[in-house]
Amino acid sequence: MQEPPLKRRLVIVDDDQFMLTMITAMLGRIGEFDVQGFTDAPAAFRSIRDAAAPPDLVILDINMPEMDGMAFFRQLADIGFRGCVALCSGESDSMLRTSAQLARSYGLRVGGTLPKPPRPDLLRTLLAQCEGERESRRSPANGRERRPEELRDAIEAGDIFCVYQPKIDISSGRLVGVEALARWRHRTDGIVPPAEFIPMAERTGSMPALTRCVFDLALGQLARWREAGIDLIMSVNASVHDLADLSFPDFLNGCAERHRVNPAWVIIEVTESGLTEDERLLVEIVSRLRLRRFQLSIDDFGNGYSTMAKLRDLVFDELKIDQGFTHGAASDERKAAIFHASVQIAKRLGMKIVAEGVEDQADWDFCRINGADVAQGYFMSRPLAPDAMEAWLAAWRLRHGAQFPDGVEASS
Repeated sequence: MQEPPLKRRLVIVDDDQFMLTMITAMLGRIGEFDVQGFTDAPAAFRSIRDAAAPPDLVILDINMPEMDGMAFFRQLADIGFRGCVALCSGESDSMLRTSAQLARSYGLRVGGTLPKPPRPDLLRTLLAQCEGERESRRSPANGRERRPEELRDAIEAGDIFCVYQPKIDISSGRLVGVEALARWRHRTDGIVPPAEFIPMAERTGSMPALTRCVFDLALGQLARWREAGIDLIMSVNASVHDLADLSFPDFLNGCAERHRVNPAWVIIEVTESGLTEDERLLVEIVSRLRLRRFQLSIDDFGNGYSTMAKLRDLVFDELKIDQGFTHGAASDERKAAIFHASVQIAKRLGMKIVAEGVEDQADWDFCRINGADVAQGYFMSRPLAPDAMEAWLAAWRLRHGAQFPDGVEASS
C-alpha cells in the first residue's frame, strides 16, 4: 500500500492571535499542511531550532516584540535553516523589500511577501513561489554536496565549458559582445549550474584554476568568431583571488597571445567583492592589465558599499547596472532612481553603461530612454552555446530589425 505524501510543515509567527487563526484557516482551505502558530517569536525560533524535521516554510511578521524579523533572520541563518521564509506584515512596501533583502543577505530563501490582511489568492501565489524556490535550488544529484576534488578533476579533464550571453547596443540593436559563463558537464549528474560550484571554488581555493580555464575557453572561442567575421567583444569574470595574484596579468597576456586575440577585445568583469582591500596590490594588478590594453568592467553595480571609493581610485571602461535595479524599473520609482544615479555617475566618469537583467519590452524601453548604452538579459537571449549564435542572430534580426534602420548585425 502506498503511503500518503508527507504534509508540508509551516510555522506562522505573529503576535496577533486573530492573524494566526485567519492564515491557518486559509491554509486549510488551500491544501493539506501541518501548521504551527506562535505569538511568541523566541518560542517559535526554539521550536524550529529543536525540531527533528524543520519546517518547509516560515511565515513571519517582521514587527514582533522581543525578537523582531531582523533578529529572527540572523538566528535562522545561524542554525543553517534551509526552508523558505515569507514576510507577512502591515509595514510599508519599502520596509518589506529591505527586510527581504536582509534575509537574502543571510543566505535565507525568501519566497515572497504578504500584506495584511492577507488574501487567499495571494497566499496561494506565495506558496507556489516558495515551492518554485525550493525546486530551483534542488541539486540534480538529489542534494549531494559537491567535493572540491571533483571540480579540480573536472577542470583537468576538460569538463568545464562556456555558454555566451549576447550584449546588444541599445541605439542600433547590434550585437556588440557576449559574456562568457562557466558550466560544468558532470560525467554522471549532467549539467551542473554555476550556483553549485562557483561558491565552492571560492571557498576551497579552486577559483584561480577555474578562472584560467574559463579565460582560455572564452578567448579561444572569441578568436574563432573573429575569424568567421563576427566582431565581438568578450567579457569574462575575474574573482577576488585573481585580482590579488601578481601573475594574473602575465597569464592573461599569454592567453591572448596564444589565441591571437587583441587584449582590447577582452573585458575583465569584476564585482565589488572582487576588489581586494589590499589597495597597493589591487592598483598594481589593475594598472598592469590596463597597460596591456585589457578593458575593465565593474559588475553588479549598486550591490556593494565601497564601490564609490574604487571608482575614484581605479579607471574602469564599463559599469554594469545590477539586474535588481533594471528589471521592473519602469514601474518602480526606487529602482528607477538608483538606475538614473548609476547612469549619471558612469557618464561623468566616461564609462559605457551596461544594463543587466533586461527581461521584457518594458525593461528595454526604460533602458533605451534612460541612457544605457548596452543591454543584456533574457529579452534578447538566454546564454547560448557557441554553435547557436548564428541562428540566434538571424532570429534577433527578424524579431527586432524593423526597429533599427541599419539592421541588427554584429558590430565591427
